[in-house]
Amino acid sequence: MDYFRILNLRKEPFSNSPEPEFFFRAARHVDCLQKLELGIRLHRGLHVVIGPVGTGKTTLCRELISRLAQGEGGETPIETHLILDPSFSSSLEFLSTVAGMFGTAAASGDRSDWQIKEDIKNDLFERGVREKKTVVLIIDEGQKIPDFCIEILREFLNYETNDRKLLQIVIFAQDEFAGVLKERPNFTDRANLFYSLGPLSFLETRSMIRFRIRKASAMEEAPPSLFTPAGFWAVYRVTGGYPRKIINLCHQVILTLIIQNRSKAGWFLVHSCARRVEPSPGGRMRWAAAGAGAIALIVLMIALVPGWIGTGRQESPKANLLPPSDAAVEVKKPPVKEEVLSQKIPAKPQPMPRMLGTLKIRQGKTVWWRLNDIYGQAGKGHLEAIRRANPHIRNINRITANETVHLPALPVRSNPLASGTYWVRVASGDSLAETYRLFEDYRALFPALWFVPYWNSEEGLVFAVLMKDGFGNREAAISAMAKLPPQISSGARVAAANQWKADTVFFTGS
Repeated sequence: MDYFRILNLRKEPFSNSPEPEFFFRAARHVDCLQKLELGIRLHRGLHVVIGPVGTGKTTLCRELISRLAQGEGGETPIETHLILDPSFSSSLEFLSTVAGMFGTAAASGDRSDWQIKEDIKNDLFERGVREKKTVVLIIDEGQKIPDFCIEILREFLNYETNDRKLLQIVIFAQDEFAGVLKERPNFTDRANLFYSLGPLSFLETRSMIRFRIRKASAMEEAPPSLFTPAGFWAVYRVTGGYPRKIINLCHQVILTLIIQNRSKAGWFLVHSCARRVEPSPGGRMRWAAAGAGAIALIVLMIALVPGWIGTGRQESPKANLLPPSDAAVEVKKPPVKEEVLSQKIPAKPQPMPRMLGTLKIRQGKTVWWRLNDIYGQAGKGHLEAIRRANPHIRNINRITANETVHLPALPVRSNPLASGTYWVRVASGDSLAETYRLFEDYRALFPALWFVPYWNSEEGLVFAVLMKDGFGNREAAISAMAKLPPQISSGARVAAANQWKADTVFFTGS
């Protein structure tokens, strides 16, 4: 988004998508991640992570998948499967879904529950014992798991050899799932890890905000300082340290800074944004109490940590406790005209890349399968170009699991979006591996998705995930977007075909 360049940012720092790049390594999250990874590699079976809404469970889930995929040489290959929404209506539906994810023959045909379970057990034995793989089933939104699914998961945990569980199960759920576990001791007793997440502290909240801004900054050595000390404290007080609330509030703060043509967010600006994000009848009393706490905290920080306020214009400590400039600007400064949004800091044009990036080939995924995902109808020319880009691979037709493949940027002659006036964009990113992984997760829920890499001199290289079909008008696109699964529709947007820049080059065919 061009507007973020006004604040010297190259991208949005507070996106509500679980982007691995913005994973903040808070102490409890890192501790949980390490224990999960250790338990999985030791084949301990069941692992449960619970926490209130917005404590970072989904982000932790994606980070775990990313870490498991980056196995070191000599380690046992790990194969992960993700269920985003376990709201199954029957045991047959659940078993068929799991079998289909594992790629067993039981995914099709008229078969009983028992037959599908046997097929899954045999498949896990083949992979775990003969192929020496670790198979992991990860379930997000675990509080939605029906009782019959829990019983099936308990049976899965009985599939074992003398020294290992054949299936590793990780469940991320909200706090109410703890009550479900108490009612099922025969399932709970099998848990190797039961981890409870909570909100961040003030120092962690401040560090998380700074970390995200630094990651999104266009200036790596000197990222912009967008919050005053009172602004940081205000964010913590209104969000309670819950990561999702922090991200949502800071997103509104950043947009307000851009619209009002300001460079820093203080107490009053954060206060104003918080009322728009989460109106509360008791807000005034809470903010009054929080204001006193903010003054006390900042006085203490100034006394104990010299230079905590940071560099910049020299002011007396008293002026920094509750910056009067926030109130003055908020009340007296007239609204910035719409033209301010069009004032962009000129950016250096980005050259067209020669490579799209790299991908690791998963077990069971052929090269052609991925080529068709990324390049559209891939031909011999694509395979030859990939062979030249990967001299380390002896036979491009037989790439082993976990092999890293370099994918060249191969422009197409015609615009693949010419068939539609409006398109539904469900996700986008600047990393091939991360966006493609998200594309695979989304496609498991909604198969009719399209992976579209493109480039232009202003945005640089972008990987977009679109609905496969274009629409003749905006209303039809909005109607189709409303029918998407909730996990996908929350981040979906309608984009007109003419919104792509005139010099846009596409790397996929229709």
